Amino acid sequence: MMHSVNMMCRAALGSRKIVGAVLAFTAGLVGVSSSSAAELIAQAEIAAAPPAVLRVDVSSACVGQGAVFKIVNRGSQWPRTSLLRLYYTDDNSLIGQRRLRLADNQRVSFAVNDKVAAGRPIGVWLDPGWYKRGFQFDAEATCS
Repeated sequence: MMHSVNMMCRAALGSRKIVGAVLAFTAGLVGVSSSSAAELIAQAEIAAAPPAVLRVDVSSACVGQGAVFKIVNRGSQWPRTSLLRLYYTDDNSLIGQRRLRLADNQRVSFAVNDKVAAGRPIGVWLDPGWYKRGFQFDAEATCS
């Protein structure tokens, strides 16, 4: 058991010297043997920064030749690209998608002309590449 716990600690912390120092420190801190300290470390979750949450305002409007969607990033710069996906909302069929990465307060807009919409409802969903987000349209438009 001790060997596998040490391997898990080494994998999490990266080096044998670091693992030894952490085990000795933990053992002294909580007053247990090194093997018990290794088990405590293996059971502890490695702290990580939470993913940057997607904070956007997405709006839609009907204009003369179709629909216009506007996206405003209300959070910090996105850590990675996101997929902007355009759907027909009546049957959730994908029309198209595009990669997108926004800076702080960056705004983008795009139009969907009447030929593409063909009188059907259109929806936009942003699918971030850095965390899982449930499928729900961020904005919808039905323009005729």
